[in-house]
Amino acid sequence: MPADAPAAARQSMAGASMTADPALLHTAREAFTASVSTTFTLSAAGVLAAAVLATLVMRDAKPEQPAEPLAREPELVA
Repeated sequence: MPADAPAAARQSMAGASMTADPALLHTAREAFTASVSTTFTLSAAGVLAAAVLATLVMRDAKPEQPAEPLAREPELVA
């Protein structure tokens, strides 16, 4: 946002929309879009990193073998 923009316009999109200056509104929209795009990109990178980490951690997990073999139950003979 330009340094000479009103304080309300620098604080929020609503404050920028209250001004009658179309150039200021355009600048505010561009700033908002750029910040949302950056936030989305960083969030997507975080999700991707979490997915890779989960895949690596879960891939090496092996089921534990029981310490003693299970005893067979006797069969019923009729």
